[in-house]
Amino acid sequence: MFQTMMAKQPDFQNTGYKLFDAGFATLSQLARGPLSKLPEEERNALYNAFRAGFDDMQDEIEDAQKNGKQTFLKEHALLLSGPDKLFDLFYRDDGLKPIVLTDRNAPDQAHTNPTSIPDSFLLRLRPIFQIRHPILMFPSVLRTEKKALGTLHPKSPLVAAALTLSHSRALYDWYLNHEGGPRPQVIDADDIMTDKSAVRRVCIETGLDPDAVQYEWETREEPNPVKAVFLSTIYASKGILPGLSSQGLKFETEKAKWKAEFGDDDGEDLAKFVLDAMPDYDYLLSQRTYINRQEASQRG
Repeated sequence: MFQTMMAKQPDFQNTGYKLFDAGFATLSQLARGPLSKLPEEERNALYNAFRAGFDDMQDEIEDAQKNGKQTFLKEHALLLSGPDKLFDLFYRDDGLKPIVLTDRNAPDQAHTNPTSIPDSFLLRLRPIFQIRHPILMFPSVLRTEKKALGTLHPKSPLVAAALTLSHSRALYDWYLNHEGGPRPQVIDADDIMTDKSAVRRVCIETGLDPDAVQYEWETREEPNPVKAVFLSTIYASKGILPGLSSQGLKFETEKAKWKAEFGDDDGEDLAKFVLDAMPDYDYLLSQRTYINRQEASQRG
């Protein structure tokens, strides 16, 4: 949603999901076992797809620069990890060497961040972390992936990999602790939907034009059938949809709904994923740009 709201920024090219196809191709293979057990041809195809996605990302930035603009780039934190890292979530110590990517605009250097993207590339970005309460995010993930791919469960590797905020937290902390790096910004989906001043503050902090934020837009179509399922709600909308905030939701009430929708076992498993993710969510929520700015002004 945040990306759609920023689609009319005058000095930016709006793009994203360059790693979606590569990431989804890898995630869909997780249930087959360790990456090292896949045929070499299939393994190389996953690696090459990720490299191609990163190349597309660099191409987009270079194209924007030629047009005298910056790039507003959207990507899921999970999908910044290459095949080796995604498989390592479930099959530890597989022994495969990590994928190595080349930043066209920087010499090779030590890799310290938790993703597969080079440090130098990440440090040229001004990161904005959009978060959403797991009580809404996680059932939406399960619902969407079941619609796209059929029979899946919360513990299915393809789903379980996305039922966490640990990837976002790890990357946020890396930025936060990297001396001289850009200050990471955090905005919660509830704030995006209900608090224009929070959106305005993030824009000011990151060089976006707060007066160019759009709250209404035209419906769109996505030609990629899998991606279309994931983007169906936002692409079918003409603005911020009411009733999607987490405010007032009760865990036990929502858990009962999940059990009714997905079955008792999957509902219980989904509830556990939600509870396990709450420390990461609460931590990132406490780091919201708007809240931190309010506290700083009060102290001043």
